[in-house]
Amino acid sequence: MKNLKNIFSIILLSVLFVNLSFSQIDRSIKPQPGPAPEIKIGEYQSFTLDNGLKVIVVENHKVPVVSYQLTIDVDPVMQNNAVGYVGVTGDLLRKGTKNRSKQELDEQIDFMGATLNTYENGVFASSLKKHSDNLLSIMSDVLINPIFPEDELEKIKKQTISGLTASETDPNSIADRVAKKLVYGNHPYSEIVTKETIGNVTRENCLNYYNTYYKPNVSYLVIVGDITIKESKDLAKKHFGSWTKGIVPKHEYQYPDKNIGTRIALIDKDDAVQSVIIITYPVNLKPGTEDVFSSKLANEILGGGIFSGRLMLNLREDKGYTYGARSSLSSDKLIGLFEAGAEVRTSVTDSAITEFLFEMNRMRTELVKEEDLQLTKNVATGSFARSLERPETIAGFALNTARYNLDKNYYASYLEKLNAVSVDQIQKASQKFITPDNAIIVVVGDKDYLFEKLTSFSAKSIVELYDFNGNPIKDEPKLWVDISAEQVIAKYINAIGGKDSLEKIESITQKATTSMSGMTIKLVTYKKAPNKFAMEMFMNNNLLNKQSFDGEKGKIKGFQGEKEITGEDLEELKMSAILNQELKYEELGIKLSIDGVEKIEGEDAFKIQVLMPNGKKSIDFYSAKTGFKIQSRETIVTPQGEFVQTQSYSDYREVSGVKYPFLVKVSGIQNMELVIDSIEVNTEIKDEVFQ
Repeated sequence: MKNLKNIFSIILLSVLFVNLSFSQIDRSIKPQPGPAPEIKIGEYQSFTLDNGLKVIVVENHKVPVVSYQLTIDVDPVMQNNAVGYVGVTGDLLRKGTKNRSKQELDEQIDFMGATLNTYENGVFASSLKKHSDNLLSIMSDVLINPIFPEDELEKIKKQTISGLTASETDPNSIADRVAKKLVYGNHPYSEIVTKETIGNVTRENCLNYYNTYYKPNVSYLVIVGDITIKESKDLAKKHFGSWTKGIVPKHEYQYPDKNIGTRIALIDKDDAVQSVIIITYPVNLKPGTEDVFSSKLANEILGGGIFSGRLMLNLREDKGYTYGARSSLSSDKLIGLFEAGAEVRTSVTDSAITEFLFEMNRMRTELVKEEDLQLTKNVATGSFARSLERPETIAGFALNTARYNLDKNYYASYLEKLNAVSVDQIQKASQKFITPDNAIIVVVGDKDYLFEKLTSFSAKSIVELYDFNGNPIKDEPKLWVDISAEQVIAKYINAIGGKDSLEKIESITQKATTSMSGMTIKLVTYKKAPNKFAMEMFMNNNLLNKQSFDGEKGKIKGFQGEKEITGEDLEELKMSAILNQELKYEELGIKLSIDGVEKIEGEDAFKIQVLMPNGKKSIDFYSAKTGFKIQSRETIVTPQGEFVQTQSYSDYREVSGVKYPFLVKVSGIQNMELVIDSIEVNTEIKDEVFQ
């Protein structure tokens, strides 16, 4: 079974000038900040159709391209036990109409070289100007005449569930999901999509949502590009004038209760070498209010996008705890949000949280330096000015002005208001919006190491435990079991056929099939006593990769030639090449320890910690009922972050007296299913195979 871990590692690796006047400058004199640059906001025009559809037009005749973005501006709804149906409704718009099948939509859009995407409460389309009429014919058809095909709904649900499988083991995804659920309380913003809720989504859910909320009188159509206002009016009337308006429900929800005292929420990841930290809470910050300017600058100084943010300077540059520590403070018409976070080594998790809270409190208690504030203003000014080069920015300003009822000069005076913010206003904004004493600190990491260390951060000295879906769980002591790790392994050996049957095995040839990114991949694995190994990977009968070990040397062959495997990689290959490894744990220096019983897919399973001679750890789970190994977990650290790779084993079948799993499901860096097509035992394998 250890060989399967090696196979998946192989699959993932395979797929996977100086100014001359410089000396004349007196740098002891601090330069005075200049006046805010005069900003000229590009013009936009707007009109409203008889059915209430509000249209915003930004002309840009530099290139013959036009884009159309339609937004349904409605209140969020509680989706309850079918969370996800609002997003699915948007996705399904693109899957067929009363006049065009999905295939016809694809063909017609591709023929024009156009783009048309649908999403939650919106449609975006873009093409050359000459195709505008045809493109809007399709776009309006998609918007007004969707049929929500049942087969496409099932595809979307399966794809979503597959994506959720990966998120279950991704610490960042877990932290985001739990934080969202805890922060927003009884509000639509708190709802998260799970396998169960997406499984409950029906066509009726989607149809009801569409019929209730997709109305022109609550929608905006933003047109940007090589088009005039007259052309826009003609096209909008022609293609969207028949869209029927209607009464759309309004919803009011309770603002989340203010959290009194810091809370700690911990999600366990066995033996994780890193922790993900999110410090978060809701803020009452509405778009367009005066607080937006001072709070934006305060957050930039604390930990915004600039590299000189205090969190980055402290946790990365000074302490070396992380590659990046940042914060965000976002406005919203219903509930704004503060977040600060980082990925840090497990051993410095508590120290990192201490520094986060220190910097947050420092923003409240100390006036920032004038030069720091000016630097932040300069960066914000440059970013704002650069954004005006894009016509889409002007369109966005127009849309925001309409949606949030902003003053018509809001964006024209934006930089003037930003540059007028003082250090005193920064402190007042910090005291109002940077409130660590009301924060929820979400940590995803190794509970056994972190639990006691995190207690001191909680106002009530309580560490709350949650699963990856944000459901609270009890801190129950590990179930004591009157069985050793060695006895669990012995039970496993007996369950799959016994020691005698395993010792008779001299060779194994295994053929399997899997798919990645829509491609079918064939895998052939060879093992021969005592320690020879080879694995070949094929796609369309073409050899993509071969890895082999002849008992002494390891090689890897592929499109880029042949390379010898050395060092730690070779040692791992040697270990995985050993036949019937479970019979030789003690001999190989592999240490085992039992860590209680855990539920795996509803089944009690003995949890065995496995420590390899090279120091690498993994966890194996053996069914308490059948003795079979049913799951393995291993933490893998990559440049993209830390992932837990999980393999689940099922469909055990007997071959020559020994039972093998014929289905292996993998989640983590890559999700896949490995279907074992055949297993041959003690058939002749020539030594050339391992060369």
